[in-house]
Amino acid sequence: MAALLLMLCACGTRHPEPQIEGHYTYWHAFSYDMGGNHFDVSESGTMDFYADSTALDSARQVYTVIRPEGDTATLVFNYISPSRWHLDGDTLHFAGIKESFRMEVVMGDDRLTDVAQKIISAYSGGIDYEYRFHIDTLTAERLQWSFTYRDGHSDTWEFYRE
Repeated sequence: MAALLLMLCACGTRHPEPQIEGHYTYWHAFSYDMGGNHFDVSESGTMDFYADSTALDSARQVYTVIRPEGDTATLVFNYISPSRWHLDGDTLHFAGIKESFRMEVVMGDDRLTDVAQKIISAYSGGIDYEYRFHIDTLTAERLQWSFTYRDGHSDTWEFYRE
């Protein structure tokens, strides 16, 4: 009888699976080439996932721009992307809401005004594309997802729940 009671109690105390909803902080870095320029980018921000399947990605993006002539300059953006999401197993479907997206230069070199506008246009043009991120880790403290691009390279983002 004691063993049965112990088994029943153990079954009743299962811990629920962690949910994605919550407030996270993150830092991420990436680089790419566009229009003859090379960009080394770092971003730090917050990601909020809400139960109504909306999200808010807010980041400060710092671009180190290496121009074709070899000189470097810096651009800093505020990046605000209200988004929609849903989880399907270990796949997170995630897309920005184009009408609400904002990206603003907060610091920059006057020589890079056209480059800054091209960066903003590139983000704005595809912000509503639905990405399918693979959920690598989802715990009470951490969310990690990854994405494999068409060219075969992968990238990983780590978010820490606050």
